[in-house]
Amino acid sequence: MIRRVLCVALLLGVASPADAQWTQGGLGRFWVKSAFFWQQTTEEYDAAGNRRERIDRGEANSRAVFTDVIIGLHPKVDLWIQIPFLDLRFTSIAEDLRSTGIGDLRAWVRWQPLNLGRGSTPIAVRAGAKAPLGFAPLDVTIVPLGEGQWDLELFGEIGHSFWPTPVYAELWLGYRARFANNTTFKDPGGEFVFLGEVGGNPTSWSLLKATIDGFVGRNWIVEGVETGTSRRVLTLQAEAAVRLPGAVWIEGGGRFPLSGQNFPAGPQLVVGASWAFSVGSRSPQ
Repeated sequence: MIRRVLCVALLLGVASPADAQWTQGGLGRFWVKSAFFWQQTTEEYDAAGNRRERIDRGEANSRAVFTDVIIGLHPKVDLWIQIPFLDLRFTSIAEDLRSTGIGDLRAWVRWQPLNLGRGSTPIAVRAGAKAPLGFAPLDVTIVPLGEGQWDLELFGEIGHSFWPTPVYAELWLGYRARFANNTTFKDPGGEFVFLGEVGGNPTSWSLLKATIDGFVGRNWIVEGVETGTSRRVLTLQAEAAVRLPGAVWIEGGGRFPLSGQNFPAGPQLVVGASWAFSVGSRSPQ
C-alpha cells in the first residue's frame, strides 16, 4: 500500500497542460516550464472510493519539480519532454522512509493537422511514452521514485480562442496503455485520461485558469489473475499567473482531489514559472 499511494501521487502533476494544442509555430521555438508540487496528507481514497484517514495513520509528504520543455520542429509539429525530480517521504509510528531523485521520463510528439475558425480552433493529436527511469525497488519498505514499467499514450486535443474576448477553452481525451512489469509480475491496467480547462486574461499581463482533469483505470492483474483493483481520480486545479518582462510567466495555485479510488487525498500546492523564446530562424509558415 505504501508503494502504491506514493507512486500514484507523482501523477498529480503530470496532467497539467503545457501550452495546450497550440503548437510552437516552427523550428527554433521553445517553451520551458518548471513547476513545484507539494502535498502533505494523511488521507486517501480507499477501494470503495471513500475518503478516509490512512489505516496505518501514516503521513505522505510528496514534493516534486516537473520540468517541461516543448521544442518546435515545424509549424504544426512539436516535441514535448517532461523530467521530474522527486522528494518523497512517508512517516508513521513504525517507520520513517524517504527517497529523492529523478522520476520516470515522459515524452510526446504533437501534430496539429487542423486549425479551424481562421486559426481560433486548433485540433491536435499527441502520442508519447513514459520510460521507467525512476528507481523502483522490489523492497516494499523503500519509497519508489517510479512505477517500474513503460507506458504509451495517445491523445486527441481541441482548443478554442474566443478572441476578441480574452478567454480560451480546451479539452483533452486520451488513453494510457500501461505495460506489465515482468519483475513484479504486475500489470497495472490501462487508463482513460481526460482534461478540460478554461482561462482568461483580465489584463494583458495576467491570467486566471481552472482545470478539471483525471483518469479512470482498469483492474490490475497480479501474477496472471485479475484482482478487481483499479484506480481513478478527479481533480480541480485553480491558478493565477502574471507576466514579467521577457515573456516569463510566474504562476501559483492549488490542486484539489474531488473524488478517487486507491489514490491519495488532500490538497496540493502548485508554484511555477514558464518562458517562451526563439533560437535562430523559424521554419516557413
